[in-house]
Amino acid sequence: MKVLIVSSEAVPFAKTGGLADVCGALPGALRRIGIEADIALPFYGSIDPARFGTMHAGSSIPVPLGHREEAGSVDEIVGGDGFRTFLVRNDRLFHREFLYGTKDGDYVDNCERFTFFCRALMEWIRRTGRHYDVIHCNDWQSALIPAYLKTLYSHDPAFHGTGSLFTIHNLGYQGIFWNHDLPLTGLGWDLFTPQGVEFYGKLNVLKAGLVFADLLSTVSPTYAREVQTGEYGYGLEGVLHERREALVGILNGVDYDEWNPATDRFIAAPYSADDLSGKLACRAELLREFGLHDSPDEPVAGFIGRLSEQKGVDLIERAGEWIAGSPMRLVVLGLGERRYEDALTELAGRFPGRISVRLGYDNRLAHMIEAGSDLYLMPSRYEPCGLNQIYSLRYGAIPVVRKTGGLADTVVDADAFPSDGTGFVFSGYDSGEFTGAVARALEAFRDTARRDSIIRRGMTRDFSWDASARAYAALYGRVAAMAAR
Repeated sequence: MKVLIVSSEAVPFAKTGGLADVCGALPGALRRIGIEADIALPFYGSIDPARFGTMHAGSSIPVPLGHREEAGSVDEIVGGDGFRTFLVRNDRLFHREFLYGTKDGDYVDNCERFTFFCRALMEWIRRTGRHYDVIHCNDWQSALIPAYLKTLYSHDPAFHGTGSLFTIHNLGYQGIFWNHDLPLTGLGWDLFTPQGVEFYGKLNVLKAGLVFADLLSTVSPTYAREVQTGEYGYGLEGVLHERREALVGILNGVDYDEWNPATDRFIAAPYSADDLSGKLACRAELLREFGLHDSPDEPVAGFIGRLSEQKGVDLIERAGEWIAGSPMRLVVLGLGERRYEDALTELAGRFPGRISVRLGYDNRLAHMIEAGSDLYLMPSRYEPCGLNQIYSLRYGAIPVVRKTGGLADTVVDADAFPSDGTGFVFSGYDSGEFTGAVARALEAFRDTARRDSIIRRGMTRDFSWDASARAYAALYGRVAAMAAR
């Protein structure tokens, strides 16, 4: 079976969040079980092809955009990773400092940029004679492809027998644009209806994937249920409930070749569930890096991620004074909304010995935080899957999480289930509940035997890609059977 995974980002080429980790790891996991998987993403200006192997430049492809054509190409990187990476090139649209926008907002032409991305791939497949059994699209940036397969290209021989799977990684980002952008996509006004791509008078690009894909998936079983509710559906809960028979939740896997404290090249000392001694050196290195004093009796809590309300940063902000007054230290690494960057920076300035904040994303520091932290805070308002809590389990950083999405599927509360617990879980989106869960984690930390048993249980949990890849393979089989009818 041949599968093309289409994403706006994938490690090691371009990353803003977990979407990149998933789409970077999944093709290799699929190849290991016999599925010929390739990946396609935009050729951003930040991608240096010399880093990744030999590049084959593609010939120019005229891409329809509304009533005009825009020249593009699809280049190929041949590396040692076992799968092919295709980069959709248009320097005017993609050669920019950031992927989607700046701190002050999204790029105003994002609809044009990602319409071009989707349409260029369709034209490239059609013109090169390539064939894929399944095109696996991810989030709104690739959501037009399922619509194209069912409309503009439905009778094109190049796509005979090609089906689509659409995966929702984060329903909070939908690609909503004014209705006058619809002609750019090439889709007709007959689709601008509540049953099509219309959304309260605007064009909703993600909705095209929900309506037209053969099957849908989310990145955890709990999130698949949550998105059918008003709290988590962001206005699309009705569409998702209507398609519930086509919707499956598959928990993301993680790459344990990359995230393994026994072999991690970024940390001060290796360690494992059988020998935790190296973690002390990792904690000391982390505290030096963030300018905090080492105190063995006080745990270090870490946070890595986008500084936004979705990630629960407002709860951390509101609990900041409580955290600073508690027997713990907090290190933060992230970028995001300016108000949260300013708020956390202000907290670090008020409590210099207790809280330290680094604005930015640095892969080396991310590994250091996972290895050097005793606790990991993830109080998300919603979390489709989450990867950092899974990394934390493997690195022996006890996660404190809200019971939502993939957090609910991966962390077991150690008070509610003493023999199976791997972390501490709270339910309500409330700073009091959050600090209560952190207080329970601090109490467990003081009980050395209990702490180590929680850590070792978490470190031995298996969230590798093997099971996830097989679940995707089963979905691809269903999609291919539907497309062959």
